[in-house]
Amino acid sequence: MFDLKIINAIIIDGTGSSRFFGEIGINGNFIVERGKKLGASKSVYDANGHILCPGIIDTHTHYDAQITWDSSASPSLDLGVTTALIGNCGFTIAPCKPEHRDLNMLNLTKVEGMPYNTLKKGIDWSYETYSEYLNLLERKKLAINICSYIGHSATRIWSMGEAAMEREATDSEIIEMENIVKDAMNKGAIGFSTSTFEGHNGDKGRPMPSRLATNKEISRLIQAMAHNGRGLFMITKSNKTTIKDIQNIIGNIKRPAMIAALFYNPTKKDWAINILNDIEKSSQKGYEFWGQVSCRPLTMEFTMNEPYMLEGLSSWKKYMTESDSNNKIKILQDDNFRKKVRNEIYDTSNNKLFVGDWEKVKLIQAANLNNKKFEGMNIRDISVKEKKDPFDWLIDNALSKYGMNDLFIAELLNAENNEVKKLLLHDKSTVSLSDAGAHLSLLCDAGYGLDLLGKWSRDLNIISLEQAVFKLTGKQADICRIPKRGKLLPGYYADMLLFDPKKVGTSKSFRKNDLPGGSTRLLEKPLGVHGIWVNGTNFFQEQTPNGKLIRSYLP
Repeated sequence: MFDLKIINAIIIDGTGSSRFFGEIGINGNFIVERGKKLGASKSVYDANGHILCPGIIDTHTHYDAQITWDSSASPSLDLGVTTALIGNCGFTIAPCKPEHRDLNMLNLTKVEGMPYNTLKKGIDWSYETYSEYLNLLERKKLAINICSYIGHSATRIWSMGEAAMEREATDSEIIEMENIVKDAMNKGAIGFSTSTFEGHNGDKGRPMPSRLATNKEISRLIQAMAHNGRGLFMITKSNKTTIKDIQNIIGNIKRPAMIAALFYNPTKKDWAINILNDIEKSSQKGYEFWGQVSCRPLTMEFTMNEPYMLEGLSSWKKYMTESDSNNKIKILQDDNFRKKVRNEIYDTSNNKLFVGDWEKVKLIQAANLNNKKFEGMNIRDISVKEKKDPFDWLIDNALSKYGMNDLFIAELLNAENNEVKKLLLHDKSTVSLSDAGAHLSLLCDAGYGLDLLGKWSRDLNIISLEQAVFKLTGKQADICRIPKRGKLLPGYYADMLLFDPKKVGTSKSFRKNDLPGGSTRLLEKPLGVHGIWVNGTNFFQEQTPNGKLIRSYLP
């Protein structure tokens, strides 16, 4: 007899195989049988002809802090995600000595848009080492499955303190980092993550620690990761870091590598697809690289208090690193400063978030009452009316009364469906990049998986539902070496998503004031979702946490 039987389901099993009508039998955490007219069960759930597939595996999240106060990693679980990889880009909160807590929080506030007050009030710091952090997560009674990277920047700060953001590491410091990574892998880390991306800046506008590491340091830490014959390497690469560089860094280790973040940029049209093609060529040399792509436009809300789209510009660093408010005003008033920033914005030689598409930046909520008439308009049109250069208008407005708090929305990258399609369908791409848990006031892309099932499969008919499900589930588990997840097969964990293919998708984003410390965040709700099971427990019905901290992985 089964504990649970799901009947009248159209099953898409996550392998890429064709759908079939049938039943799933579950005992405890596991699927034990599938087919038609299965035996008796203690409990029966009628799927009513909806699609039953594996739960989504989100391979690019930043829930490291949030998961210590919110064991469901909201809103991801509600949006069909049953397994999340945390610690991407090297931005983890473990290991962390007590004297480094504030620095780590300040870094996350700047680089990942997490409100400092929220981190200060929310993080449970009852750990120091990475192993103690994993033990803490297990005590939290997770509602979602979690896989955790050991992060480069946090490891660097543990070994070097404040100097991690100022210089290269000494040999003895690298040895200490190697030992930390080895221990983390022995205790259950999925792999090692880092970033060389120019836009990743931390406290006071300084480069995040991993950006100061030499290739030799990164290579040695990858070797430490792979010391027991397993491990997934993850890197958010800079414009200067080539696929050949990553080959050289990995060397003969030949572990799988996730490479982020590949968005379509209209000013560098072939940038992302060329990287994927280089990744494909690398497979001929025995490397297993995967490019992380997104199925959503990169759209962000922002104020000039935190203009994320400008913070990757080297010319903007002068403003970012200045702490005195009067001096910051003088910098914004300086014509020479404005000229340098403007020139860098329009310089298309480097791939960056914003390239002067002012028609894609709209004022959505004016704190400056004089701007109420401009709400809903883009900056290009506003600047024409005001007879100013768009960038000058933005800065002049920021210097006006309450102008710093005017709320804008910018559509930055990945907006052209025909071009994004090429990235999604590439053999060496993996659909990801939700950034869930980060940039809380700027965006919410945690529902990207439902978008792939709805917009890209149903509405645009770009990809079959079977292939869309495979890309979100079985393929992710295979790449990440996560055992017995991502497929609806006997012996696999019963992580499942039930949805109506005619309605699946997400709501428009909305703001909610529910973070520790009183900060707001952007959220979205699922559409057409009728059930989510984590290890056999229906979270929709029971709200009973049954997630697992995954510590064992395939080689």
